[in-house]
Amino acid sequence: SIYRRLIANGENTYTVYGNLAAICGMQNRFEEVIELLHKTLTLKPDYPEAHYNLGIALKKKGDVKAAIASYKNALQLEPNYAEAHYSLGIALHQQGDLDNAINEFRAALQLQENYPEAHYNLGVSLKKQGDLTGAIASYSAALKLKPDYPKAHYNLGNAFQDAGDPIGAIS
Repeated sequence: SIYRRLIANGENTYTVYGNLAAICGMQNRFEEVIELLHKTLTLKPDYPEAHYNLGIALKKKGDVKAAIASYKNALQLEPNYAEAHYSLGIALHQQGDLDNAINEFRAALQLQENYPEAHYNLGVSLKKQGDLTGAIASYSAALKLKPDYPKAHYNLGNAFQDAGDPIGAIS
């Protein structure tokens, strides 16, 4: 209500719109988030976090193609944005573009090597491409960072099974 009052009183800054968008995002009001972030970007088009957050909201609304464009806009403005590389990788994987998804996960990991989710999703993409050795290494790296990662344990077991290592799969 404070941000809405500020806007009603003529406070027309990108931070007000961006902060209100963040709050609406916490409430899963993604249509409003998208509208507010578009306003934010009208006021400050070189704001990588707004492009990134717009990508998240668009993806949650099911518009993966527009989300990819937003993540790419964020990365043009801030090439060292690990989370944007990671999210772009997720969206590209979702569209079946495994080569580019793998490149984005690797870019995220170059920037932030202690990123278990990026290791895990790199493993998912590598396994889908048939690179079981790479997938096993990626799942293992994720588990070194986050030992209580059930999906990584499950997928590591499946990768070992697919690689013909039932003992590894069982463990």
